[in-house]
Amino acid sequence: MTGKIKLPALEIFMTAVDAVEFSKVLKDQIQSVKFIKQCPWTDLNIPIFDILDMETAKNINFSIINTDILSIEDYKKSYVGHYPESTDYYHGAMVGKGLVRFSCSTMAGYAPGSLMNGRLTASYDVVKQPETDKFVKAVWKIFKKGAKKVYLINRETGLIADKPETRFFAWPDAAKKFNGENEHYLTNHAFAYFVAKDV
Repeated sequence: MTGKIKLPALEIFMTAVDAVEFSKVLKDQIQSVKFIKQCPWTDLNIPIFDILDMETAKNINFSIINTDILSIEDYKKSYVGHYPESTDYYHGAMVGKGLVRFSCSTMAGYAPGSLMNGRLTASYDVVKQPETDKFVKAVWKIFKKGAKKVYLINRETGLIADKPETRFFAWPDAAKKFNGENEHYLTNHAFAYFVAKDV
């Protein structure tokens, strides 16, 4: 059977408040999910959470694992290893079977007061891993349901585009806090700034 690799991605704007709320909604709808705080790890007592709290959600990347597809035991056995040239730290796969990578939004160094997007990403064989395909699509659907569309804005004129972006989305707290007031924008790079409408 010939495989077909799929690499879906969403560009996301989320504060820690949004990340916590997203984890609660996701857990409520897919009870088998857990959140793995990403490496490096000093041992195999990997930080795993049922839902996120404010402290763990701040500027930290996670893998979202569906334990009905990939158990924690199998993850540690098959997806965790030492860093190259190091026996002191472990690292684990962030995407693959039963996994979605959550890269958090960060404050933009090039635009103080603005929030640069993070990402939701996955990588899997849609033919050989249909259960992962179904899981990823469910995560995307849940994320989008809670998100607001964002629109390009010209910072000099204040003109906002009529059509929303197709890959960029903001959850409510990020949309409200980075709404263009006092130079607080959502941003992807130094020449792309966004706001949500009706926040």
